[in-house]
Amino acid sequence: MTTLQKYLAVLFASLALSTPLMAQDAAELGPRPDMAPQQTVEAMLRALQKNSDEGIAQLYRFSSPGNRAKTGPLERFAMMIRQGFPDLLGHKAARMAPPLIDGDRAMVPVELMSRQQELSRYIFILSRQKVPECDGCWMADAVVPPEALDPEGPFVGPETNEPPVLNSPA
Repeated sequence: MTTLQKYLAVLFASLALSTPLMAQDAAELGPRPDMAPQQTVEAMLRALQKNSDEGIAQLYRFSSPGNRAKTGPLERFAMMIRQGFPDLLGHKAARMAPPLIDGDRAMVPVELMSRQQELSRYIFILSRQKVPECDGCWMADAVVPPEALDPEGPFVGPETNEPPVLNSPA
């Protein structure tokens, strides 16, 4: 098992001990310099949970300028989310492990339960921005499955029989 696999195994195991997401809906406001990485991801998850054009537009506001340059305008971004990440949209529940923060970069492991009771895991990769329109804000550079970070193959982490604690849209 690689160091990354061990780290991810510990983080995903800690999900069982983590607190459920709170009902605060910062998604409507967009990123702010006073939001920590976990708060940023929580706001993104709340936007995704809405499973609507409005929710995807809120999510887009949390995408870093570099991410937006790669994913294109909102319409293209929305299509990418709908086609590439359908399990994120309208999820029933979510929980996060503590973030790994290294200076102005952070990774936040997330576990989601879909409406179809399917479990998904993702790593939200964030960076603290240094551009005038969002100076000091944590914003998403990417959202990837854990195995995308491991060059040695799929991550097989500890399974939990406990489903994520439900959180409902505000």
